[in-house]
Amino acid sequence: MLFAVIFVLYKFIENNENEDSSSKEKILLMIMPVLAVFFSLALSFSFYKRSGDMFSSSLFKALSIIICFAGFFFLTNLIIRLILFLCDVIFRNKKPRKFLDALNGNKEVHIPLLEKLSYFQIFVISALLCFLFWLPYFLYEYPGIMTADSIVQYEQVVGIHPLSNHHPVVHTLTISFFYHIGLLFTDDPSAAIAFYTIAQMILMAICCGDSVMMISKKSRNAALLSLLFFALVPFNAVFAVTIWKDVPFAGIVMLYTVRLIKMALKYRKAPESIGLLDLFIFALLGILLSLFRSNGFYAYVLSVPFGILFFRKIWKKMLLMFVSALAIILFVKGPVMDNESIGQPDLTESLAVPIQMLTKVIVNDRALTDREKEMVDAVIDTTYIHELYAPDFADNMKELVRAGHPEVIENNKMEYLGLWFSLFAKYPADYIKSWYDLVGGYIYPDFSYEVGNIDGIMGNDYGLVQAPKIGGKVVVKGKEILIKLGSFLPLYGMLWAIGAYTWAMVICLGVMIKTGRGRDTGIIYAMPMLIIFTLLIAAPVIDFRYGYSIVMTMPLWLASLSNMHYN
Repeated sequence: MLFAVIFVLYKFIENNENEDSSSKEKILLMIMPVLAVFFSLALSFSFYKRSGDMFSSSLFKALSIIICFAGFFFLTNLIIRLILFLCDVIFRNKKPRKFLDALNGNKEVHIPLLEKLSYFQIFVISALLCFLFWLPYFLYEYPGIMTADSIVQYEQVVGIHPLSNHHPVVHTLTISFFYHIGLLFTDDPSAAIAFYTIAQMILMAICCGDSVMMISKKSRNAALLSLLFFALVPFNAVFAVTIWKDVPFAGIVMLYTVRLIKMALKYRKAPESIGLLDLFIFALLGILLSLFRSNGFYAYVLSVPFGILFFRKIWKKMLLMFVSALAIILFVKGPVMDNESIGQPDLTESLAVPIQMLTKVIVNDRALTDREKEMVDAVIDTTYIHELYAPDFADNMKELVRAGHPEVIENNKMEYLGLWFSLFAKYPADYIKSWYDLVGGYIYPDFSYEVGNIDGIMGNDYGLVQAPKIGGKVVVKGKEILIKLGSFLPLYGMLWAIGAYTWAMVICLGVMIKTGRGRDTGIIYAMPMLIIFTLLIAAPVIDFRYGYSIVMTMPLWLASLSNMHYN
């Protein structure tokens, strides 16, 4: 939040400074950077020991000093300019511009090369650049990054375990499709799984290209910044080569958001111009969104009233489209999967947050009535609950329930719902603290967790091994630097905190409501907000990948606030 305040202050001062300064003022403006450099050097050296002690590598020590100097230079320069601005206001009666007007002062900077490109060229170039910048990560991580979840899905692909919708079966079948294509060309399972990794990279590159193209219709500069974010921020490259359901899900949400913008712009001009093809594509993306993640389905269901309200002049069309899409989703998740004997996630999986909150009361040794204790003991053995409970990880408590008698909860849902509410009424502070410890990182940036710091393939007996095509000290150290920069570089590090995106989205929504800018496409906030909501009530841990769809749609909802119009 501090850096957001500093940035806003910088923009305000910049747009309040006089362009027609006197010669004395111009000389003073020339002296300012010299003073800033002097103070920055002094402050950087004073902080050298503290910042340098954080790292053993001389390279990282040097980087920390450079970063400190850059930050101090910006701050001291800003402070000097703020003092001069206040002197103008106090002693020369200068009237500052209105706050929001000042923030909008900058005009689009025209870059000739960008202006010459057609929208299709922007799409193709953006997608190619993303793929090319991610390619070194693929070659280093070949055939792709596979964690425990990836191995579980691979076991279903090769028939070791039956298909299950615990990890979305649609994603598992997608992996299977490309894996078996790979087996037509090679007997090596590692090489075969690489076919899926490449397909995922192509999908994500296309999704990024589509988003950049849409943003370019409003601002070429914003499109360029978005491309830099997609192509150069290292966690995007790491995720592009990681076999997780969250990655294609994020791509689908990007396509869904772009389609919403296109429909909203059509609706603004002529509501009836939204035709059958628009509705079909929108419904198809909604179906995919619902099948690639469990919380995607709930977010989609909750988005229905917002969609109908926003497109209220064609509400009958929208209602029919939503009903049709939901009918297909429920048919696939119900009769189709039942007919194929595809297992569904158990009830315990959906109750991660409520279980964590209730068990916090037991861990804190709160007083329970005989009936409450009897109901708890009927489900779990509390002997080792103090040792097993982890404030930021719900899986331990889920497994404790599974090791006990989860069927008791399934057979007595209303009674256990009553137990949950009765303990909440008695010990609300325990519930709230437990909830915040578990999922607070989705709404507050200052939570510590790893982002993109994963490598290779988890140990397995299936012949899947990492076989890097490039390597050496330069590659390894370069990847380490790019990943670790997010942990100690201010502002840039905010990109690595999912809570920062949530607050950015809330602020953007507030600006839209206050100024009216972006209101014609305001519906795009509904889906990411609802995804965050589902994470806050059901996520078993704070994990950046769970909110990756919000990260990847960020350029779209930021660009919507531009005071320029979509072309």
